[in-house]
Amino acid sequence: MTSAPRFRGEDEGTPQDVWLSSRALRDAPTLAAAPSAVLAVAAHPDDDVLGAYGLLHEAARAGADVTVVVATDGEGSHPGSPTLAPEALAATRVAEHEASLAGVAGRIVRLGLPDGGLAARRRELVAALEPIVAALPADALVVAPWARDGHPDHEVVGDVAAAVARERGTACAWTPVWAWLWGEPPLLDGLDVRRVPLDGEARAAKAAAIAAHRSQVAPLSAHPADRAVLTPRMLERFAGDEWLVLAPAAAPTRFDERYERAGDPWATRSAWYERRKRAVVLASLPQERYRFAVEVGCGTATLAAELASRCDAVLGVDASVPALAEARSTLDQAPNAWIEHRDAALGLPAGDIDLVVLSEIGYYLPERAFAALLHEARDRGAHVVLCHWLGDGDDLRAPAKDVHAQAAATPGMRRVAEHRDAAFIVDVLVPA
Repeated sequence: MTSAPRFRGEDEGTPQDVWLSSRALRDAPTLAAAPSAVLAVAAHPDDDVLGAYGLLHEAARAGADVTVVVATDGEGSHPGSPTLAPEALAATRVAEHEASLAGVAGRIVRLGLPDGGLAARRRELVAALEPIVAALPADALVVAPWARDGHPDHEVVGDVAAAVARERGTACAWTPVWAWLWGEPPLLDGLDVRRVPLDGEARAAKAAAIAAHRSQVAPLSAHPADRAVLTPRMLERFAGDEWLVLAPAAAPTRFDERYERAGDPWATRSAWYERRKRAVVLASLPQERYRFAVEVGCGTATLAAELASRCDAVLGVDASVPALAEARSTLDQAPNAWIEHRDAALGLPAGDIDLVVLSEIGYYLPERAFAALLHEARDRGAHVVLCHWLGDGDDLRAPAKDVHAQAAATPGMRRVAEHRDAAFIVDVLVPA
């Protein structure tokens, strides 16, 4: 069992020798790829150095193009510091980062998003990464903090980088950072882990690059708020070989051909059934407004577009790459809604989600994956709205009524609204 995330480098955490003796690391094959380009995406101006500097160093040494995108300037690393105000700390960290990557990164892109606030700026992160990933060669590798690292900024960056890479068919790998401290080896069970062996030169170069981040590895002053973020105990985890978790690639779906052939195969924009269903769903929501809604299996995103009028932000996710182009055309005029590639088996995206929409998707998902989404929504305190057609289909795992009964039986959830007619059913569940 893993413990709760901890972000204090002086915490003892899981000893490094426990990790190194674990089956996940002991049996991990060596990363075979030798990409002609590497894109490192970091939440803060040291994540890439800690998790993947050796990989970047070796890529640059082999002549590959190395680009680094940094979401924030790291101004939040020392809240309450009497020595450096956030603006001064940001300038210090940017300078340290530039020095640490000298001779390695051919280009560094700084987005200047707020440290500690990336969950609320997810759409901007997507918009920034899409053209950069689109310009990469076919054999490129994207690396980013692990989407399960426990740090909210790391998880959003890892989540978004993987989603953008998946849609483009670009390989992506995650680099654990804080998970080495708070996590335990079972956290890696069932995942594709790869080892990046570092020779003496690469290890020495990485040690020097980490040392360049003086504001993080040494106290700013004797004041408690100025403590070192990265203590020697924490840095032990980054002294040897590097370890990557391979992000799942996009897989073909049963719906791809339909979207390629028809664009909107179910006439979601015009059919009365679809328009009436959306009206009932919106009328069933118990709150007037939501912060962040996610529609799983959004298809053409016609429902997501209408949800945008009731939410501060709406994210539509779908596992079908051909569906995403159609969905984007639907959301062209919705400034607070966007699309990402995501298989439902990956769970919900990182972020402060308070509404999850499962429309015409529950009877296609494996029972375990469907239950996992419901449990995750409950654990995040989100409302869940379910809507499903009552017809029959050979490709449905269960009838709509059974799917809704399974959802209603989720421990810790209660039904607060329902609709039943001859065509479809709607249920709204909230945490009990």
